[in-house]
Amino acid sequence: MLWFGRSRELDDFATALAREFTRLAPPGEASAGAQRVARAIDEVCGRAKAFQREKRLGIYGRAKVGTTFKFELKNAGYPIEFIDHLTRQLLLIMSGK
Repeated sequence: MLWFGRSRELDDFATALAREFTRLAPPGEASAGAQRVARAIDEVCGRAKAFQREKRLGIYGRAKVGTTFKFELKNAGYPIEFIDHLTRQLLLIMSGK
């Protein structure tokens, strides 16, 4: 499906996804254990997969979601290596691989 003119919906979804992750596993919080972060990753990836299944995004739509998601996590203060890994995982799940 072509998403020209609908980038606002993709931006809103990616921003909400990043905020949800930030709520579930805040950056720099010492008490956020590995299990809590893993649950947050599962939650976010599950929502992204459902969105992909519903909207059937193409490569450009997924790229838009990934870029906005990455930007929001960077603004939240997560380490860049973590952001890159999480964004890559999210996009792989959205692409069905």
